[in-house]
Amino acid sequence: VSKRVEKLIQQPAKRKAEIIECQDKMEENEFDDEQTKQDQYFDIIKQAVIRMHYGHHTIDRQSKTAVSFGVVRTANIRPCVDLTKYLLKHESGGEVEVRVMAYHSQQVLLLRHNQEKHLDSVLSRKNHTDEQPSAFNNPIICNHIRRCKAKNLIFILVATPVEEVGRDHDFDWAVVEPSSYRSIIQLAGRVRRHRSGGVS
Repeated sequence: VSKRVEKLIQQPAKRKAEIIECQDKMEENEFDDEQTKQDQYFDIIKQAVIRMHYGHHTIDRQSKTAVSFGVVRTANIRPCVDLTKYLLKHESGGEVEVRVMAYHSQQVLLLRHNQEKHLDSVLSRKNHTDEQPSAFNNPIICNHIRRCKAKNLIFILVATPVEEVGRDHDFDWAVVEPSSYRSIIQLAGRVRRHRSGGVS
């Protein structure tokens, strides 16, 4: 272990983490009274997503839109679905548009198969030589970018731990609910998975 740590220290950092103290922010009464605790928590996640996007996006050459692909990993299916609905319902203002997809193990198998096929195609950056992600050539992604009226477009996959098992996806950023170190490490492996250099 000591030898491995020694070698790791010599390598440049590929990923960096930030811990967001949710409880402190919720106690500061930064939110409207009518918001539930869950809504407050989801709002903190939304703000973290926007911050991650601003730090880790790619500019589409044609539209000049700032685009990023990220994952928000929840521990359970119910919060995964609820957070997806929240993000779709609560727009971020004129500067940012979001496209959100829920991904969990209880989806209809045919839907999940098609979803995984789409995600595997869009989130692959193998043989990545150009600054523009290959996802920008995907007809569905192209259509979303073309229809976007804001300067920023964020593609968000809200997923349960199903994303951590056997998926070869490359995200620009990730937001993770508190969980085991092993789970966090697994998900961190999906950030800049196919790319070397730079920090995310």
